[in-house]
Amino acid sequence: MLQRLFLFVNIALVTGTFLAYLAPHIDPETTWVVAFFGLFYPLFLVGNVLFIILWFWIKPRLALLSVACLALGWSEFSSFIGFHSTIPSDGNKELRITSYNISNGLYGYSRSKDNRKEKREAFVEYLHEFDSTDVFCLQEVREYGYDIIRKSFPAYKLHHTGKGAIILSRFPILKKGEIDFGTITNSCLWADVNTGFDTIRFYSFHLQSNQISIDAENLSNQSEIDQKKTWYDIKGMLRKFKNRHITRSRQAEKIAAHAKKSPHPVVLSGDLNDPPQSYTYQVLSRLGKDSFCEKGRGLGTTYAGKIPLLRIDYIFSDHDFSVVDFEIHKEQFSDHFAVSTTLEWPEKKEFQDNSDQ
Repeated sequence: MLQRLFLFVNIALVTGTFLAYLAPHIDPETTWVVAFFGLFYPLFLVGNVLFIILWFWIKPRLALLSVACLALGWSEFSSFIGFHSTIPSDGNKELRITSYNISNGLYGYSRSKDNRKEKREAFVEYLHEFDSTDVFCLQEVREYGYDIIRKSFPAYKLHHTGKGAIILSRFPILKKGEIDFGTITNSCLWADVNTGFDTIRFYSFHLQSNQISIDAENLSNQSEIDQKKTWYDIKGMLRKFKNRHITRSRQAEKIAAHAKKSPHPVVLSGDLNDPPQSYTYQVLSRLGKDSFCEKGRGLGTTYAGKIPLLRIDYIFSDHDFSVVDFEIHKEQFSDHFAVSTTLEWPEKKEFQDNSDQ
């Protein structure tokens, strides 16, 4: 009887996992329910691994159910866990790029003036770990965070419109602009940067958040279960997830349409607010290489908030680049971790002065 129950749960888990595999390929405006399964892919992955271990102890042949499921979704597995190493590099024509949602530097802030000074200094000291970065793409930068960033990187060229996204560049910025989402809470900036060996268009984006983490926390903290209220809260969370996911999809399509018209190679960095098992990821990953999938190591978790195992911060680079390395900086000065990559430009590419295009 217990074995049958385990088998039923395993089949349900495998079904959910396959729906997560489908999520990147289905526009949430067509059906949003599949997107919800994509969000929980890391938990499905852990569940399948546990069932493989369980069945090897009880009935080994039944382990094939989850083994086959994970094998068929290997590309999804490798988007969450990396097994790569760095590649040899001659050090020429390299770019170091960092993307970081700083959450307005709130982890470096305190209402107490004494504590604020201490926290601010610690945050500034941490930011100087990125002094070797050539292009720094930041998100959720408001007044307090902007003051810290501007003073921490005074020699960098800066593109900032006050909507949250920033592009800092060690090299000259030739042109710059914004993709307007019609909101001040989400933004996407672009800048054409003359690196000395080519002109490259960089994007720094922050897409619509789900805004359900606080709802989920409140729901889990309820001391007494009111069935009617609980169901009402769950429906509210699902409705919010649906609307936000559709909004992100349209925002990602705007960025993709703009990037496809770029006269230069593109690098896209930022907070997608969606995992790799999502339509929004699929839209942007078609434009270039996902640096984590190329050279990531270990778990790809980039969200440091209350929802575990989420990879939602990315650096996508033009297919002509070679990804030398990728790093997730686990120091917690935001509810996101910073991510960095080193890109190498191929020798066959000659310098192109496309500044007039």
